[in-house]
Amino acid sequence: MIGTSGSGPRSPDAFYGWWMVGLASLAGALTGPGQSIGVSVFRESIAEDLHTTDTAVSAAYLVGTLLASMTLPRIGRWVDEVGSRRAMTIVSVAFSLALAHMAIVGHVIWLAAWFLGIRMLGQGALALVAQVSVTHWFDTRRGLALGMTMTFTAAGMAVVPLLLSLGASAWGARSTWLVAAAIILVAVLAIARLGIVDQPEDLGQARDGGGGGGREISFQVDQGIGRSEVLRSASFWMLAAVASANSVLITGMVFHQTNVLGELGYSNTGAAAMFLPQAIGAIAGGLTFGWACDHRGRFLMPAAVAALLAAGCLLGGLGSSSGTVFAYSIVLGVCTGGGAAVNGTLLPALFGLRNIGTLTGFLKVISVMSTAIGPLAFSIGADVFGTYRGALVVFGIWPAVLVAAAVIWRPGRA
Repeated sequence: MIGTSGSGPRSPDAFYGWWMVGLASLAGALTGPGQSIGVSVFRESIAEDLHTTDTAVSAAYLVGTLLASMTLPRIGRWVDEVGSRRAMTIVSVAFSLALAHMAIVGHVIWLAAWFLGIRMLGQGALALVAQVSVTHWFDTRRGLALGMTMTFTAAGMAVVPLLLSLGASAWGARSTWLVAAAIILVAVLAIARLGIVDQPEDLGQARDGGGGGGREISFQVDQGIGRSEVLRSASFWMLAAVASANSVLITGMVFHQTNVLGELGYSNTGAAAMFLPQAIGAIAGGLTFGWACDHRGRFLMPAAVAALLAAGCLLGGLGSSSGTVFAYSIVLGVCTGGGAAVNGTLLPALFGLRNIGTLTGFLKVISVMSTAIGPLAFSIGADVFGTYRGALVVFGIWPAVLVAAAVIWRPGRA
């Protein structure tokens, strides 16, 4: 079993990488108060407390989120420099302080500043450190490990809104921010100091537990290439293009789910019920695409994600039966989970581990900014093309073009 000391874990009897998956998943779930699903619980109470409008709160959130996304490459570079353990230690303290300050916000401008803080440190820094910490422990099983991490994180994060809502009902919104801050300080600090290990070599182990266990491929990623070379690489921008399309379209479809399905006669409750198959699809997508990225043909996975995204647009735009609506919801989830697993696995496979934090940060900037565009793009699309479903069909052209591009200029081909 695992012993601990003041300097962290001692060498365990078994491969420690799977412990890292569990610890990173828990840390990822604890980003919940800084994620959209966590903040949404407090949206109405924030507007009432500050005597402002819901639009003003949403605008403050948008500004904070966009500014926070700009910091991610630098945060990623810092994680590369100091290591996951030290980075998570510092982020846990900073994130808890930012959450605690949400309890004393008194003006909408101040609110935007602290949205910047919780988005930068929770949705940004802590989530990034958790992903990078797992990346260093695996080679041929990296896709499976990251797929599991994302699945467990999503499952844990799903209970965060309920817990925050119960806290707000029992103690009030401001006190709940303080309780959340205290829990994150204790829990994430404990994970960082007692559980996180930067490299398998620190425990006298090797990636994947020593050897590939008969796997077909081994990624040679110890050193990696420079940041400037990566940013000149067509492979990186192909990954970024698929990630951007995935973020814009999935966010738009989810944000306007009641509008899209309402055009088929679904009530708000019926449309909301379709989030369940999306969650199932996300779990299946993360595990399946993660596993596939550990095998030959992994560099065709961006094209596969784009193809599913195009299919989802067509199902949502042209389908009318309950079966096609269910399939549409499943495909949305698969694209969400699969896209995250593909990006997390192929970045180190293509460019190595030396700058993995920085590169993950760059890709997150693109995804976050694309996410911010999605809802507005669909609103404009519905105005231009008459209906949300009509807009979906037209938007499906974008990922369809990316399928061809991702096959012709597939990552890793050169």
